Amino acid sequence: MAMGVLATGSGLFLFAGAAVGLSIAFQKLPDVGLLQSYVPYETTMIYDDKNRLLAEVHGQQNRVVVPLGAIPRDVRDAVIAAEDVRFFYHRGIDPRGIARAFLVDLAGGRAEQGASTLTQQLAKNLFLTDSKTIRRKLADAWLAIQIERRYSKDQILELYLNQVYWGHNAYGIEAASETYFNKSVRKVNLAEAALLAGLLGGPERFNPYRDPKLAKLHQVHVLRNMYQAGFITQGQLRAALTYPLHYPKEPPLVRESYRAPYFTNYLLEHLVNRFGKDMVYRGGLRVHATLDLQLQDYAQQLLRETIATEGKSHHFSQGAVVAIDPHTGAIRVMVGGKDWNQSKFNRVVQALRQPGSSFKPFLYVTAFAEGMTPAMRLDDTPASYVAGNGKLWTPENYDHEHYGDIPLRRALEVSDNVIAVKLMSRVGVDRVIETAHQLGISSPLSPDMSLALGTSAVTPLDMCSAYGVFAAYGQRTEPIAYTSIADRSGLTIARQVPHLRQVFPADPVKVLDDVLQGVVLRGTGYAASIVGRPAAGKTGTTSDFRDAWFIGFTPNLVTAVWLGNDNDTPMTGGSAGGDICAPLWGKFMLMADRAFPVTPFEKPPARLLGPPPATPRPEAASASSRPEVPPTHRPSKVRPSPAVNRAPKREPSSSRTGSATP
Repeated sequence: MAMGVLATGSGLFLFAGAAVGLSIAFQKLPDVGLLQSYVPYETTMIYDDKNRLLAEVHGQQNRVVVPLGAIPRDVRDAVIAAEDVRFFYHRGIDPRGIARAFLVDLAGGRAEQGASTLTQQLAKNLFLTDSKTIRRKLADAWLAIQIERRYSKDQILELYLNQVYWGHNAYGIEAASETYFNKSVRKVNLAEAALLAGLLGGPERFNPYRDPKLAKLHQVHVLRNMYQAGFITQGQLRAALTYPLHYPKEPPLVRESYRAPYFTNYLLEHLVNRFGKDMVYRGGLRVHATLDLQLQDYAQQLLRETIATEGKSHHFSQGAVVAIDPHTGAIRVMVGGKDWNQSKFNRVVQALRQPGSSFKPFLYVTAFAEGMTPAMRLDDTPASYVAGNGKLWTPENYDHEHYGDIPLRRALEVSDNVIAVKLMSRVGVDRVIETAHQLGISSPLSPDMSLALGTSAVTPLDMCSAYGVFAAYGQRTEPIAYTSIADRSGLTIARQVPHLRQVFPADPVKVLDDVLQGVVLRGTGYAASIVGRPAAGKTGTTSDFRDAWFIGFTPNLVTAVWLGNDNDTPMTGGSAGGDICAPLWGKFMLMADRAFPVTPFEKPPARLLGPPPATPRPEAASASSRPEVPPTHRPSKVRPSPAVNRAPKREPSSSRTGSATP
């Protein structure tokens, strides 16, 4: 008891001392004039393309600064009633409050009552430590007096409300409102304001996630203080006391930090590389991202459903979906896996996978650029090539059937492997590699003939971006994840404007688009058809079924789908891109593309398409004319061409290194 009385009494005596003595004792304290340029740490906010919140990014302090005029009167009054009811009547320190605390402590026999004003608390938070020493109490008193001399009450209150800690890593009233009520402080009512104010005496002990009954008791105490101070009427008091308080089901620390986490973390990495970690996590940036959250959620749902319904029978457990606007480079969707909480590995940008026959369009567009036409015919009877190890390599078709002399158009529709390799031998491997890199493939490509079948690993993002060049008729722009960034004052500090470059001649791309539409209409990609809308694309499956793809586009949007296993184990035989990836792509694009008017692809000059076939395509060669082959796998669904009686049923495939590749 004696120590408590002594401590409070000493405080009363010293606070009544001369200002000159305090000035001499605390000459080395910070200059309160620094508050004029003080910028608190603030949370960075990331929004999608329709201004929906994706993420609140912060370091140790989650804070969103709001002006005093945006904070409801009830909130301001509740904080004043809880912490410093005479705030508007003192000049930094409150002698009456000190005397009252002294008398209460004297009666109770120990030092329990705080006598710090809001201004003292602000001074302590900004300039001092939490040490409970006489010297620290004198220091915050001195600083409080200096603050009151230089700043208005409104300025002090605004600083206080945006600075102090409210529990659960929430700093400032806006973060507190979002933390405990999932809404902005602008929408907080009287009952909620009193609950928030009641937390200030012990944010970690009094918060409703830890002890809702104790939080309620402090709310009641604040409301009664507000009534006694004349801030509210008796009717308002009764209504607030009975108002039902509702909190989020989970404490903030266990809620998912970000929506669309694969995309958001990809974006954050780019922001940190450009602006630095301090600016991103403390600078209060306002980032407007390219993502469409509604499409993102739908793509994530489709991927999970596909893995749940098809994954067990086909033996795959992961996938990726990415969609890009080909005219701006804006990433609209980035689903990097089945579940972020289970795996943070972003397969859209981190997984290097063999593309299989989805690589063939780079070969075909190169051939069309060199004057070949879709009507040009090649013989798909087997041919052998000398591999790098000196052995002969004989590429095979998916179903081991051969059809003799067929047009390039039909060869790509059914993904004929033999003709692809023969076409590669005519065009040249180096020329195809040059095309792929021009269009956006950044990974190394092996300069051998098997590249025609997609044996070099690539990322889904690269493939999607490169196919965007097909949708934009030879023009390319780099993928972007945000459109603009503003600082905490609202000033735009960065903007990404599309820079379309013509990286490939338009006419051969239009020819390719014409052929790739046939892949969807009557080829291996038939399951990707979008009713009433033109679409083009290509399936891809590796020969050992470790990777399945469908990459397709409309004139408005390009989307890539990959399915497989992270540990590179093969799927079941017959797990072709046309069977498991194309249906997912079709469902997604049916929703995604309807935001745009129906737009046909631009037609290439007729002379570039070559003459139409004069006679039906030959039937398959007899079994006796084919080399001995292993048993066939289940073919992908291929719609028969109207021009022939029977179409070959085959899915694109590639060989992997070590399995008869050159």
